[in-house]
This record gives sequence, structure tokens and C-alpha cells, in this order.
Amino acid sequence: MLQQEVQAKPVLSRIDGRPADRPLVSAIIPAYNAAQFIGKSIESALAQSHHLLEIIVVDDGSQDETAVVAEGYPITVIRQTNGGPASARNAGAEAASGEWLAFLDHDDSWFSNKTECQLACVGPGVDAIFSEKSPGTGEVTFTEMFERNLGGNPSSTIIRAQTLRDLGMFDDDPALMGVDDYNLWLRFLLKDHRFATTSTYYNFTPDANHYGGNPDKMLAAELVNIDKVAALANLPQDTVERRKRRLRLGYMPALISARKLQAARGQLKALGFDRETAKYWVAFLPEWTLNLRRGALNEIGRR
Repeated sequence: MLQQEVQAKPVLSRIDGRPADRPLVSAIIPAYNAAQFIGKSIESALAQSHHLLEIIVVDDGSQDETAVVAEGYPITVIRQTNGGPASARNAGAEAASGEWLAFLDHDDSWFSNKTECQLACVGPGVDAIFSEKSPGTGEVTFTEMFERNLGGNPSSTIIRAQTLRDLGMFDDDPALMGVDDYNLWLRFLLKDHRFATTSTYYNFTPDANHYGGNPDKMLAAELVNIDKVAALANLPQDTVERRKRRLRLGYMPALISARKLQAARGQLKALGFDRETAKYWVAFLPEWTLNLRRGALNEIGRR
């Protein structure tokens, strides 16, 4: 009887001292130079209908008032030297006490029912939940995930704390910055874990310095990720090269549009000249020529 009473004793939230809802959930917000965004993110976590155990902001070596703003709320703030978002997420995960970890990027915000609705999808063998990218995402295999990134945005993700620790946390290699979440989902599936997917319960509002806006850096990280995961999964080299080719072709329009011509030229040399790549060899034209062409197309569009 005494044991039952001890088990039933509520765990108090570190936010306001009221009982935290079960399962216990820790919200983790990695933040870098986020003073103008962080308040909105924190407030969306405080507004969750599922009462959180704690909210942890990890200030990843910011040079602005991120930590000062965050410390104005009833949360835990951890300061560390800059190591990137994966490093900050890991620091928050290591400090967290919840059974589940819910990640939120500093420039995003959650709907108030996000945690509650996602936890309703927890079933036998389900170790993570995120917003689906397309119908049927929840049933994808490792092979399908390797062919296309169907993993959830970190701000949509809830994962069992023990599962993340068993996987060795996020890979905080700086060369993976921007795709460390994709790397996690591939390792997650490689270990036969299962996830569920839900509708989108968050607002994705990237700031001007969002890493995804740098196609040259993103492609470089994608290629490193493919090599790392291929080594873990012992994939055939032809499978790896086919995936890299699709990545290079997929990023080519963005590289040229952003005038990342040196990166585009390097990737074209790796691809070689053929029917698929022919249209992209305009990247070897002088930039002023491409700009002139863009200007002419814009003028035609205004007529």
C-alpha cells in the first residue's frame, strides 16, 4: 500500500510548482542570438495544455541578450560556448528529467495543444512523434528514409528520453549542422525504433540567419550525413553514389539561384556532363550574365 502511495505522489512542475501532467515532458529550446524570438517560443511552451515538467533554454554562446530575456521566465537557462544546435539540444537533454523530450527551435512556436495531441499518439513500441511531411510517413522504413528525408522538423518532435540516450544523442559534428535531425531519424530507424506522425502543431518562422537558407552549406552537410549513415548501415557503394547524385541534382537550382556558383561548379564536376546536368552548366557563365538574364525575365514578367 505504501509503495502504491509513493508511486501515485505527483511530480511537481519546475515551472510553477503545480503537479506536472504525466507522462512527464521536458521542453528543450536551443537558442543562438535569439533575443528577439525567444520570448514567443518560451510563451508557447508555457501555454501547453499538457502541463510540462520543465522548460530548458540552452543559450548556445549567444552574443546578444538571449539568456537575459530567457531568465525573465520561470524556466531553466543553461549557458554554453557555441557548439551548434545539436550540441545545445544534447545539453538540454542531458539536464532534462522528463520521460519525453520535446524540442523547439528558438524561432518557432507551438500550438497550445501540441504536446497533448502528440502524446495521444503514443502506443506500444512508439518511441517518437513528429509532424508528418506526407501521408504514410509514419510507416516509412530505413531504406525509404535514406532515399528521402521524411523526418520531422525538430520543433515538431517529441522523443523518449531513454531512446535518445540509447542512440547516443544528436550527432553534434559541425559538418552535420542543418541535417543533424535527419541523421538522428536514420539512426533511429536503423535500430528498429518506431515513430508516429501527427498534423502540424507548430509555427515554423525561421529568422534571417536560418541555416536552411544556405544551400551550399546544406548540401555539404547532406553529403557528410550520407557517408556517416552508409558506414553505420554498411550500404553498398552504388546505393550511396546514387543518393549523392540525387542530392546534388536536387540542390542545383537553389545553388544557381542563390549565386553559389563556385559550389555549383564543384558539384557539376562531380556529376559530369549528361542529359540531366546539361541545363545546369549555365553555372559556368559569369555571374553578371546570369543576373542580366534574370533581369530580362523579370521585365517580361511585369509586362
